[in-house]
Amino acid sequence: MALIPSDGVDFLLKVNTGTKETPVWTVIGGQRGATLSLTAEQIDASNKQSGAWKTSVPGMISWSIDADAVMLTDISGLSIDAGRAKLLTVFANRELVHVRYVRKDGSKFQGYAAITDLSEESPHDGVATYKITLAGAGAPEEVNGTKQVETAEVVGTITTAGNATFTVTAAGMTGSPKAISLAVALNDSAAVVAQKAREALSADSAVAAKFSVGGYGTMVELTALTALANDSTLNIAIANGTCAGLTAAPTSANTTAGVAPAA
Repeated sequence: MALIPSDGVDFLLKVNTGTKETPVWTVIGGQRGATLSLTAEQIDASNKQSGAWKTSVPGMISWSIDADAVMLTDISGLSIDAGRAKLLTVFANRELVHVRYVRKDGSKFQGYAAITDLSEESPHDGVATYKITLAGAGAPEEVNGTKQVETAEVVGTITTAGNATFTVTAAGMTGSPKAISLAVALNDSAAVVAQKAREALSADSAVAAKFSVGGYGTMVELTALTALANDSTLNIAIANGTCAGLTAAPTSANTTAGVAPAA
């Protein structure tokens, strides 16, 4: 797949001018660019068995944001907006700032950070600009949500050929609960039946509209295409239809609970 270059308008840097409980995300006015960096310290793990090659393992991880040419004020003394004022206030008070890095696709990266550098640029057209470096304080917050994952396990070997039934129940899915029948042959193992089920579920338009189908071996897995609040009704039920040999499994496992993106 070809890579598509991103331009500077694909990123926005925002600061929380409200509270942690009730955030108000305000764009930093005048931002021309922002770079999000994720780094991991390298721990030297070289030993006598490493030979001539240095061996490293990842250590503590950190993140930072560099904002380029942020206009904070001007020489005429005009008031600055809330986002830029917040930056100046927390810097002067040596506090942490709640920042959010927003991509064009809507995904977000946010957390608390310290302003480690506030460098003034030469004024342009009477406007003073700054470069700001933010160093992450601890782990960033999850704001993009979590896609729900549901897993069912096939158990048994087919003793009578026929059709097995996999019934998918999901909120908002067309035809839910939807029974999907698939042909199985004598002596099909649990892994073979699971593979046939994965293929049948993938081919169903209603299921494919909401989930990607995966799993391995005897497992059949549905992963939501979109991060939403957890659907407690989501289920994959397995039953013998006209076949025999499978262990009935009316309830599947909520492997990963769904979490809606933060506001």
